[in-house]
Amino acid sequence: MKTLPLDALPIRMPALDTLAGRTFAMKSRARRSRAANASADSSRLRRFRLATCLLASWPVLVGCGDAPSRSDWTTARDTLPSGAVRIVHAPPADAAPAWTLVEELRVGSREGAGPDSFGYLKGLVAWEDGGFAVLDSQAQELRVFGPDGAHVATHGGRGQGPGEFVNANGLMAGSDGRLRVPDSRGGRMSVFDPEAGFVESFPFADGTYHAVWNGALVGGDRIYRPWWGIGNRNWLRIYDLAMTAVDSLRLPPSGGREDDPASQPGAFYQEAGGGYMMYSIPFYPHSVRYIDSRGAIWSTRDGDPAYRIARWEPGGDTTLVVETRRSSVAIPAAERDSVIDGMRRITSDMGVGEWDWSRVPAIRPAVEAIFESAEGDLWVRTPADGGGVIFDRYAGDGAWLGSVRPELGLELFDHAPVVRGERVWMIMRDELDVKYVVRARMTPPSG
Repeated sequence: MKTLPLDALPIRMPALDTLAGRTFAMKSRARRSRAANASADSSRLRRFRLATCLLASWPVLVGCGDAPSRSDWTTARDTLPSGAVRIVHAPPADAAPAWTLVEELRVGSREGAGPDSFGYLKGLVAWEDGGFAVLDSQAQELRVFGPDGAHVATHGGRGQGPGEFVNANGLMAGSDGRLRVPDSRGGRMSVFDPEAGFVESFPFADGTYHAVWNGALVGGDRIYRPWWGIGNRNWLRIYDLAMTAVDSLRLPPSGGREDDPASQPGAFYQEAGGGYMMYSIPFYPHSVRYIDSRGAIWSTRDGDPAYRIARWEPGGDTTLVVETRRSSVAIPAAERDSVIDGMRRITSDMGVGEWDWSRVPAIRPAVEAIFESAEGDLWVRTPADGGGVIFDRYAGDGAWLGSVRPELGLELFDHAPVVRGERVWMIMRDELDVKYVVRARMTPPSG
């Protein structure tokens, strides 16, 4: 790997936006309740969300074959005035990923109503022996599968009794071998043994809800739950495993002014029924955030289109900034136009006038997702020219360790994979939107 001063690095502008087609958010003035028809319209708009995938962490390269050569990447390192270390990587324009994935196992069914017929999966964990568990939010069930893909057990179900769920939306695996299922609307965190089933539950109600759980199990004995609002309304709540609050930290401001919803740069604003609605702008560079296993937060800055991630401690300072100068990837005009046309048709039905469609970016996000492997390596998902994605893997100090491109014939679904060693478990879907859990192994490309 070559090391150069920062001003000697080649410049290739990174992609201009992050995850496309965010779920359309609606808010009401003065905390007024949302009208039923506004909720229905928001649900219809979500159907036009682009298929994006929160992809993730990747296995260590040691033990997977010869390590990839990094001699064609240049890297520069300096210290910012704030004291944070900045590392800038510049890959060549024709750099090819040194690793690919080979499918080992696929679980899922196009027909029938068995445990391998998945609805909407909002949680995935995996074990060293190759087995895994998923949370199917459509059925409100926790399903466990063995290393060979055979169904082992189903727990939960819709309801309010012990071990049942009102609206479970996530799944976490603890170092004690137990599974934790957050159910914010049900007001509790339920704990399960993978085979024996329900163990206990703890009251849990923090007044916030996300479609998919955004909390994290940190250090084996703490649960971090961030709440991201507008402007300065950002907090991190910290709980012990019994969901007793032990700390609350203020987080840095988000984009936009807290006192002016109409000024939010990443949303179209529309007054309606004495309140207002906010529609997320497709392809806008919303902040991408990830809480790692130590409790540090990795994130991009809201509104910043660059391939730039920062590591910072909750309640503390930024300690590391990593930049990678990959070429930007354009969104095909037909795809962008299709998304705009979809929004235009629906908002027209709602009596909403034309918006400034020039605010919809024309190139793909540079950073689509940030994740961590079980071994602690950081992975960043970035779009690949010609379609698909590439994963750049970094050490904890920001050093680039290699890239991987999955080519499995299926579309990655929007949930983080689980990575252990050289194996990765992913939620994927086919052209009929049938969901699968695929276990793959990272290997050097043939030839």
